[in-house]
Amino acid sequence: MRQKALPTANWVPVKGLWELKNGEAVYKSPQRNGEDPYGIVLSKIELKQGNVRANVTLGEDLEAARIMLGYSPLPGRYITVGLGGYGRAYCISEYSPGVGWIARQLAGDSSNLQAQREYALGVGIKGQRVLLSVDGIPVLEDVLDEPLSGQQVGLFAWGKGEAKFSNVKATSDPATAFVVIQLSDPYFDLYGGVIKPIAESMGLNCYLASEIYGPGSILQDIVQSIVESAVVIAEITPPNPNVFYEVGYAHALKKPTILLADRNTKLPFDVSGYRCIFYEDKIRGKPEVEANLQRHLEAVLRGQKGPVA
Repeated sequence: MRQKALPTANWVPVKGLWELKNGEAVYKSPQRNGEDPYGIVLSKIELKQGNVRANVTLGEDLEAARIMLGYSPLPGRYITVGLGGYGRAYCISEYSPGVGWIARQLAGDSSNLQAQREYALGVGIKGQRVLLSVDGIPVLEDVLDEPLSGQQVGLFAWGKGEAKFSNVKATSDPATAFVVIQLSDPYFDLYGGVIKPIAESMGLNCYLASEIYGPGSILQDIVQSIVESAVVIAEITPPNPNVFYEVGYAHALKKPTILLADRNTKLPFDVSGYRCIFYEDKIRGKPEVEANLQRHLEAVLRGQKGPVA
């Protein structure tokens, strides 16, 4: 599947004073004296998975200039990723209502940031993995504790000086459905005949651990795939320890997780409280499991949080 370029941003200030013209967004100052000195401007770009790039120039007395991901008009968590904050040069910070800002990852010393120098920021999000590059050099990486509920992209600045953002571009990548099953028949048939076609018909890149190629640790590949997925789909009919380990890790990340099982299966106590798509391993059972799986995936893609199964 190919990447999709997102529309050029139109900006709407919601905090602080901004000057918007000629494709640039310039943070000028706080709105009122005595307020926390920060600014937020929102765009019409919505990004679930992909990359945002921007050129950023810091003014004197400007402490932070970052790209915002995961914003929602409803009160909720979002992250800001970029330059400055907490006395450091590079930062991934999370805002939570009722808590405020929390530094998640920091690197470098703020004294190394130069005023009036243009920096090229690149921020990527893959599932719950967030990456920051500066001038094409990777500098920070983080795994979020849970998926972001919002998808709106914005810009964030902190300080009393100016920050200029220009050439803001976003590219969307297809979200991923990682499938966890016992790697044997008849579960390969369920994967190939039902799960993969339904997921891909909804624009998801769908794959199994056995479809990951190259050197390295299999367990590490599985962990990475779960972290970077938008949804985990797990067939839990046989009591397979590997399958339940992977389901447990997905639940620990609060990853949307869809469970499937043969209708005659008695679920273990640990997962019996979750909704599960039960199916009949017969020809007439296929349309029902297809329809149920599609409904669950639609709920995930609409932004429903946490395990849905």
